[in-house]
Amino acid sequence: MSLIVFVKKNLNINSPLIGKALSLIPFESRPGVGSVYQRRRSDIESYEALDIEGKRAFIFQRFRNILDYAYEQVPFYKSYYDQKGFSPKEVQSFDDIQRVPVINKEILKRYAVEERTADIKDKYIANTGGSSGNPLSFYVSSKMIANEWAHMHHIWERLGYKPSSLKLTFAGRSEFKKNCVEYDALRHSYGVNIYEDLKLCAAELKKILKRQRIEYLHGYPSALYEFSLYCRDHDHELIGLLKKNLKGAFLSSEYPMPLFRDTLEKVFGIPTISWYGHTERCVLAYETEKFVYTPFQTYGYTEALDNNAGNGTQNLVGTGFYNMASPLIRYDTYDEINDAKSTHGVLQSFSIAGGRAGEFVLDAKNKRIPLTGLIFGRHHRLFDMCSHLQIAQRQPGEATILYVLSDSISELQHPEKLFDSSNVDIRFEFKLIDRPIKTVSGKVNLLVNHAEITN
Repeated sequence: MSLIVFVKKNLNINSPLIGKALSLIPFESRPGVGSVYQRRRSDIESYEALDIEGKRAFIFQRFRNILDYAYEQVPFYKSYYDQKGFSPKEVQSFDDIQRVPVINKEILKRYAVEERTADIKDKYIANTGGSSGNPLSFYVSSKMIANEWAHMHHIWERLGYKPSSLKLTFAGRSEFKKNCVEYDALRHSYGVNIYEDLKLCAAELKKILKRQRIEYLHGYPSALYEFSLYCRDHDHELIGLLKKNLKGAFLSSEYPMPLFRDTLEKVFGIPTISWYGHTERCVLAYETEKFVYTPFQTYGYTEALDNNAGNGTQNLVGTGFYNMASPLIRYDTYDEINDAKSTHGVLQSFSIAGGRAGEFVLDAKNKRIPLTGLIFGRHHRLFDMCSHLQIAQRQPGEATILYVLSDSISELQHPEKLFDSSNVDIRFEFKLIDRPIKTVSGKVNLLVNHAEITN
């Protein structure tokens, strides 16, 4: 039985005493995850010490292992590869990986999830893409948990993190029972209910901080930004209590918009780090400098492939090495990147092109306009008056800017004069809203569905 299952069945997981005791157990010694965790940590260290030929050999060996396994154990791969006239035997070297057909969400959805899954017991169901209206279900091997922890800890350690460090998390949890701030012993973290009134959360946090040392913030950049604004404008006492022990912030799940990140760093005087990952667990990459990501080729094989978009970008394509339930091999994430740097075919670093795929609007000529550049790449005086800007589009050449006024601003005349729309072939309308539009999971996307705009 894994430690996680044991704790859930036998212990009060809301007890800080239990959580602190668990956090002091080295991950290498934890039942159910220790051995895999240790191997993955060793892989990370070994890979970084290899020369480029050694890295190519490392990737090839693991790629070939999952390729052979998938072809033999997963009906989808044998069916699809046979249709394409491809055989895994064609892959005899690192360079031969390019022979393997690329797959994507649309291809996978033609097959039932059972056809895309190996017959193993140790797995659980997951899904992705629901908020975009194009969901995909698949299974994940339970042993992937140790793989995730090994790589995530490597990222967090760049800011001095240890498993015994206490975090304050702002994410989309829906299992809050009665309090706006609740403790999670499994993650040794206090979670803030991002749907709750921040004034109530702040009162609870001040009680906690008078007896606990919170060292890291963790969560959606948009939620951390809202928290930063609240503290800056309404609660300097809370800022002071947090700053006594804060060492940094981990920005997860969303692209870390510069405005959100800069505000967080300034209010609390801490460094931040973000990473790229996705539910499909093919690609994981971490920042080596702000907005420049290095992929873990120990997590899976990450490639940059031309997407024919005509804008100089490429798509991230990933192969997960260790999900033995529903393997994904050369899976096109549809996430666009630029500034990709490779050495002998091994991707070394990249930048996210305008947030995640789909975060663009179309001008009157159907040209894609990346929203990160349009909203955050220009100096809009409107930001001086607002806490949030979002955008919605019903048809090419027309868009609606949704804005939330800062607490210190009661009204605003002529917002269009404060927004730089020069050299953009789009007619903008402006709509004041009381609060930013959030997804079901609590994220604040830059691009929102036009149907979500209320009259």
